[in-house]
Amino acid sequence: MNKHDWHTLLSNAEAGYAPWLRDHGSLTLRIQQRCAAFSVRNAGNCLATAAYDETALLGLPLRKKIYTREVFLYADSMPVVFAHSVVAPKHLRGAWRVLQNLGNKPLGALLFSHPLVERMPLRYKALKPQHALYQRAVKVLDAAPEYLWARRSLFTLHGAPLLVTEVFLPGILKLQE
Repeated sequence: MNKHDWHTLLSNAEAGYAPWLRDHGSLTLRIQQRCAAFSVRNAGNCLATAAYDETALLGLPLRKKIYTREVFLYADSMPVVFAHSVVAPKHLRGAWRVLQNLGNKPLGALLFSHPLVERMPLRYKALKPQHALYQRAVKVLDAAPEYLWARRSLFTLHGAPLLVTEVFLPGILKLQE
């Protein structure tokens, strides 16, 4: 099995994370329903070299530059999710042009309200400390856990793919179910 593999089955996630990982609705909405104050904090938007496992899903050649948006989702001032979204730059002039101007607004509101956006199946992975997304996600934590659970899904609009990866931080377990 390839070290870049993301799995379609979630078999060994801790009980507290599993409902969050498996949920197919809007993660933003689910968090908002479980806290008094929800916020999005932009951690960066830029052109960057795509990771190997991202280029394959987006149908791009290796070492291709992609547009990357990274944000932290906060519930009651506690970081609960690190979100990493990537798209080919050519789609910023078309289907996903709104992505560049979201700022501190949640992407989920757009994805789940647009009738033409299609979502592919969720894929899962336990990110270890050597993974680049793990390293960026733990920057807001007081203590780095052994691993972080993540899920990703490909969204398409007019044939243009957008890959969204959500890394669940330990604070998500404190939200009321």
